[in-house]
This record gives sequence, structure tokens and C-alpha cells, in this order.
Amino acid sequence: MAKQKASILGIVMGLVVLAMCAISIVGLAVDEWTLVSVDSDLVDIEELEDYGIDTSKSFGSYSEDVLGEEGEKLEDIEISFDTENPAAMRTVMVVFGYIAVIAMCALAVLYLLKMVLNFGLMRFFVGVLGIVTLAAGAVLTAMTVLYCDSIVLSIDLPLVGNLVEAKTVLGIGAYLACIGTMAGGLSAVIGVARK
Repeated sequence: MAKQKASILGIVMGLVVLAMCAISIVGLAVDEWTLVSVDSDLVDIEELEDYGIDTSKSFGSYSEDVLGEEGEKLEDIEISFDTENPAAMRTVMVVFGYIAVIAMCALAVLYLLKMVLNFGLMRFFVGVLGIVTLAAGAVLTAMTVLYCDSIVLSIDLPLVGNLVEAKTVLGIGAYLACIGTMAGGLSAVIGVARK
């Protein structure tokens, strides 16, 4: 197999893949995977914290809910795409969060290897892993949005005297991880599809 010279587009896409890998890792580490949003003039987010309501939740706390603190629930995980069950959506969200970010990290390493060993078979592997990463990021995005849409809190505030509805929305961590994995997968596919 003849070794081909790396193109400028391939190098730029490699840098984009590395940046998206870092962004997706940061997305899992940020403390705001989901946030609580209130559409009421009677109360604001700071007042909800005074009532003991968590206004943000990290990916790590969702992971602990699904896997346990030490991973003791790992063998009990059942993946079900049941959109009527918030617990099932949370499980799929956590599993695909890990799958997407691990695939993104593997893609970054494989893309760097492709830049050094630029031959056809390596390009094929990078392209396949890029498509897998893009698909995992899309599933992560869809399940996170569906999970957030399924969680609506009704909060009774004694001082205000009203029942307030609060919605769960995507936080900055979810946006970073979802965008990072999908954009990284797409960049890798673009980087190897040129000819």
C-alpha cells in the first residue's frame, strides 16, 4: 500500500477532532448536565435552592444513580428505549454518554494515527469510527432531550402559596458533550472522505 501525503483539510479536521474530544470530555465533567427552569414570575431559581431543590444535576450524579457509587449496579443495567419511562431514558442517557465520549477519545487517537500512517485501511477505520461516534452523539442528544422533556416538577411553595411547575432542561455539560461528539464524528468523516 502506498503512503499518501496528508492534505491541509485532513490536518485541519484532525485539529477539530482533537478539540471536539476535549470539549466532549469537559461536557461530562461539568456540574450542569441538566438544569431546572421555572416559568413563573413568583419565584426564581435562587429561591428554589432556599427550599432545598437542586437546580442543577451533574452527569456524575446521574451515573451514580444508574451505576452506583462503586459500579455495583453495572451487571443490573437493562437498556430500553422506552420513552414513557424516565428511569429507562436516564439509563440510556448515561450509557450513551459514556459510549459517545469513549468513542470520541478512540476516534481522536485513531485519527492521529491516520495522520502518521496515512493509508487506505486506516482511513476506513477512522471513517467507520467517525460514523459510530456521530450516531452515538445523536442518540445521546435525543435521549437527553427526551429525558428532560419527561421530567416536570410541581413545586408547592408555602411562602408564595402557589403550585409552580419547573422543567428540566439541558445544561452546559450536555450541550458540550453532545455537540463535541457529533461534531468530532462528522469532522473525522469529512477528514477521511476527501479525494
